[in-house]
Amino acid sequence: MALALRPRPGEPKRKDQADMPDPHLTARLEAYAVEELDADLVGVANIERFARAPARMSPQGLLPSARSVIVLALHHPDAAIELGGRDHPQEIGPYRIQYHLNQRLEEMAYRVALLLERLGFQAVPIAASNIWRYEGYKDLAEHFAPDLSHRYAAVAAGLADLGYSALAITPEYGARQRFISVITDAALVPTPLLAPGSVCDNCRLCVEHCPSKALSKELGQTAVVQIEDNRYTFVEKNLWRCSWGEHFDLDLDLPIPDRVDKQVLIEANRRHGRRGGEMGCCLRYCLPKELRLWDRAYTNAPRRRRSVAAADVPPGRDLQQRLRAAALRRGVDFVAVTTAARWRRRGVDIRQFLPEAQTAVTLGVHFGRPGEDDPSGPVRQYLLHTAAYDVVRRLERCGYAALSETLLPEATAAAMLTGVLPGRTVETATLLTSARLAATPDELPLPAARRAGPAELAADLKDLLLADGADLVGVAPAERLANLQAQLAPIFDGEELLVARDRAHFAEPYRAEIARVVRRVRTPADYVPAARSVIVAALRLPRATVDRAGRPPAEAVGPLAYAQYMAVRLLGLLAFRAVRLLEDRGFRAAITFDLCGTGSFTGSPRGEQPDAFSNRFAAVAAGLARLGRGGFALTPQFGPNVRFVAVVTDADVAADPPGAAAGAVEACRDCERCLAACDAAAFRAEVAVALDGRTERFHPLRTPRCDWSKRYSLNGDEGPNYLGWDLKVPVPDEIDEHSLAEALRRQPLVKRNHPCSFAACVLACPLARRQD
Repeated sequence: MALALRPRPGEPKRKDQADMPDPHLTARLEAYAVEELDADLVGVANIERFARAPARMSPQGLLPSARSVIVLALHHPDAAIELGGRDHPQEIGPYRIQYHLNQRLEEMAYRVALLLERLGFQAVPIAASNIWRYEGYKDLAEHFAPDLSHRYAAVAAGLADLGYSALAITPEYGARQRFISVITDAALVPTPLLAPGSVCDNCRLCVEHCPSKALSKELGQTAVVQIEDNRYTFVEKNLWRCSWGEHFDLDLDLPIPDRVDKQVLIEANRRHGRRGGEMGCCLRYCLPKELRLWDRAYTNAPRRRRSVAAADVPPGRDLQQRLRAAALRRGVDFVAVTTAARWRRRGVDIRQFLPEAQTAVTLGVHFGRPGEDDPSGPVRQYLLHTAAYDVVRRLERCGYAALSETLLPEATAAAMLTGVLPGRTVETATLLTSARLAATPDELPLPAARRAGPAELAADLKDLLLADGADLVGVAPAERLANLQAQLAPIFDGEELLVARDRAHFAEPYRAEIARVVRRVRTPADYVPAARSVIVAALRLPRATVDRAGRPPAEAVGPLAYAQYMAVRLLGLLAFRAVRLLEDRGFRAAITFDLCGTGSFTGSPRGEQPDAFSNRFAAVAAGLARLGRGGFALTPQFGPNVRFVAVVTDADVAADPPGAAAGAVEACRDCERCLAACDAAAFRAEVAVALDGRTERFHPLRTPRCDWSKRYSLNGDEGPNYLGWDLKVPVPDEIDEHSLAEALRRQPLVKRNHPCSFAACVLACPLARRQD
């Protein structure tokens, strides 16, 4: 996806902060959110609307220079709400779209933040969900406290009213959307507020249908959110009760005690186990009165009345073309349409998944058979499911019913397709719709084979990656990295690493399963036989997410954790696009987030993420970075606030000189802040390697000691203590399976499932952020 709206020639990078709100910039950002990112709603709040927010949960606490908050919304497809959870709230069915919806929101907010940085402003995007302080923190008494409440931000940005249930509800969709926010120091024109009570008609359907009785038991006083002269009120509920099924996955058919707190939930989990997540009935039943349509033969929740009724109108060719364009824009390779009759001949009645279904739309990607350690599986899933989601929303906007995330057998969809190239495979995602779309041929549209010389291939790859949002792209010959491996092997080979996995129940102490792994430095040939080239792409972390990490007044680490995993996710999408370009031209290619195998991981609420030491040598070899004394990569443009992905290929791609980033370490040689910041004493003596006549000096790590803090979150000062963990386990002289397992058992219950860790050495670098 191209990142538009860069400064035009001669245009100033940013306005003076004393200027009035900029309507032109506001309009451009709104257009970018709607037209480029396909947001369903976008609004802006000025900072004055957060004057009464607690400092630790406020835009000002996260970014003291904040002037505005941009809020984006994505709509839950109606059929996913109306058919999901129909039989039971914990049989969520097509409501599974929420997981991809959250990921898509996080991609959108991250892209908005990067755009604002390119325009010269600071920006802090906030994660969509599941990064919060489960219990109070210092002077913050709230439980389940996010870094910034998207619900309140949506109200402050004029998108929503607060309902009785405390959900943010919009005139367009009721509660059927999710929000995400970006804090910035850009002065933007605020969206007018909705009047309190203008959307919620106090129907109390949320109260009637809440299975945990969170809206009728253990209620506090009426809560008030004051924004300018407006008082938005809602019921103050016991969030622990609300989380019985929502977060703790307890069976809602169990008897729920009159008093619910964290300990009650933990004990219930130990006795009964987990049933699964809950589709919130407060969301499912909440629609504004004028949109509420009852069709009890279809579902037991209200349906959303639409302004367009097109169910009996055949769609024109233009709609089908727009649907195909939307899917291809997300990166899929083909869009195939099949009729309900065709599926019936295959033994599948698509109407069991969507009662009014007329056609199925199958989106797919084709790719070479991945290697053993290929990380592209989640990338393909994300690409396909978010593309299907986009098509569903476009169909809904035209008045048709549409649904993805069904249990439709994808193997059947793939079996209807022909023409897959030898050595390639196909992965698909299928959605259903009431629109009578024209069936397409079974034969897949495959790219025409086209060869290119090394220079043209390099230009094509760089154009693709930069257009899709990469900040930096470089190319190294595979031989350069193979030569480097010969020097790295004596430094890293043979180091024993401990890889721990938690096998405990959700509410039990960490039960570690630990494996010993012996490190071996890898070369490009380990990924692709006869490898010729390595393409390296880099994506920045928004500077303010690093600069403000753990700092008062908010003392938040969630934005940095979000930036770390979001950069990796977007780099995966970039690399997958590059691999397919190479494969379409007849070459082999593979993705790696740590080509040489000398990095490790950082603890994250989205699973372990490649750390700042991953792909550092690939970045240096491709001319994008130099090594600092701490061993992490330093770029001239972004310092260490960057992550890298590498694509190894047997194509001959014109290489870049390794010395392109020569100025990156000039400020590093007389500084030892990174070394001094390491509580784990993980740094070894300095070593040197030569690369095309240039020397790289750095201190390698004792990885098990470094992992103790940032991978396994055992030094809470490197992130988790800002979430209220209160944990700091001293590093033993010798780390073995027993000492690591015992230390991991000290991680706090429940909280341990969402660690937000960072490398203290990187944050101590003056090139990463301003130092105190």
